[in-house]
Amino acid sequence: MTNGETMEDLIGYARAQGAGGYPVDEVRACVCKDCGGQVFGLRGDLPQQAVRRDCRGCEGTHFIAGSGEHFQDDSVALMGCDCGSDDFNLAVGFALTRRRDAVRALAVTSRCVACGRLGYWDDRLVHDGGTELLDLA
Repeated sequence: MTNGETMEDLIGYARAQGAGGYPVDEVRACVCKDCGGQVFGLRGDLPQQAVRRDCRGCEGTHFIAGSGEHFQDDSVALMGCDCGSDDFNLAVGFALTRRRDAVRALAVTSRCVACGRLGYWDDRLVHDGGTELLDLA
């Protein structure tokens, strides 16, 4: 089990894990666009590769990398840590194409705010993923 104390630890972990079998070129820490919060609940429909983060500060929601079109409420699971907490800092690692003009894969990673455990939730290959996905972490 790997633990981290800071957002920098999470970013380093995301970079080390890779995305879809590719090295990570860019890591974006998740920050709520409405309140600037960095603590989230995480809900996912992993078979559909859809992930939503729920801000603990303002209760705003955001689908990571535009995955909302695949999100089906009836098959969504709340992600949780082994310690019992479901509050996380999140970061998304992006693997880019050789020309760095498109995203080829991404991975969602987390740090439990209660115990510091670093986790790897989901990764997926991206088809026709432009660099605008970098701003949708």
